[in-house]
Amino acid sequence: MVVLTKDTELAAEALAYVIELYHELNVENGAPTLGTQNQAVEFILADPELCAAVGRWAAHTQIGEASTAPPQRLPRDAMYERVRAYLEEISAPPVFVARRPAAG
Repeated sequence: MVVLTKDTELAAEALAYVIELYHELNVENGAPTLGTQNQAVEFILADPELCAAVGRWAAHTQIGEASTAPPQRLPRDAMYERVRAYLEEISAPPVFVARRPAAG
């Protein structure tokens, strides 16, 4: 799925949301791999309800600004559940993993 949008602010907000959610799920400071974050952002941008929800979230969040305040957890709402499920789906290890040949 490839979603084209001219709304770069919305795309940046969706990316910020995906990175925050990834931090919560993985307790890591890094961002998800580019493929994972791009798929998750496209998932959000392809759905008008998720676009509206991420816009509302971003309106109350200081995206891209440093702060000494403790990080705020994401609200556990329908957007959280849908994007979380999608992130877990695309981040899951493959079902079939190639076996290494036995030594010897």
